[in-house]
Amino acid sequence: MKQHHKVAAVLASAVVGAGALGVPAASAAERPAAVQHVVGTYALPKGKVISRHRLAIRLRPTTRSKKVGSLRPGAIVDIKCWVNGQSVGGVRRWYRLGISTPEWVSGRYIKIIKGRVTHC
Repeated sequence: MKQHHKVAAVLASAVVGAGALGVPAASAAERPAAVQHVVGTYALPKGKVISRHRLAIRLRPTTRSKKVGSLRPGAIVDIKCWVNGQSVGGVRRWYRLGISTPEWVSGRYIKIIKGRVTHC
């Protein structure tokens, strides 16, 4: 095992085990990056709905896809990743919502407010 993996494993066990000992475990923001990776802590980027009306949630990144729900203006959502899809108002980017099933919203109406969204 490489040295940095050993250190990360020891740190991770210390952070995870701390809660079991009655000592508050460190929050994700307090953990070193190596520990976050080992522990599996990952906060998804956040986006805010900037449309004037409800934003359609679709099964695929196109307006021709089945609508499976909607989001209210101002709603904050977890974003998993992005792809280029059908252009909406000149914007081809579509965001996959941070849930288990693939559900998409047009990037035309989402403003990323926290984190960095990666390509799917």
